[in-house]
Amino acid sequence: FGSYLLGDDDRELVLSIVRAGRKAVSIPIFVKIRLLDTVDKTIALCEQLRDAGASLIAVHARYRASFERNGAGARDGPALLDQ
Repeated sequence: FGSYLLGDDDRELVLSIVRAGRKAVSIPIFVKIRLLDTVDKTIALCEQLRDAGASLIAVHARYRASFERNGAGARDGPALLDQ
């Protein structure tokens, strides 16, 4: 359920976790996210994670978990690689 932390309400928490990890260890910090509602929002999150200290960001090409989302890109649906 980590994708629930990708909402705006938890953004500072996620970034503080990455910052703390970067400060605590000397190895690279890798993060994995899902798509947000738009490409621009996903890119903005990636930039924030990079600035917080992430060395590598993997984007799982499905939308973040939502019990309301149906159809293509739903939490159990197919990846949206054609966007």
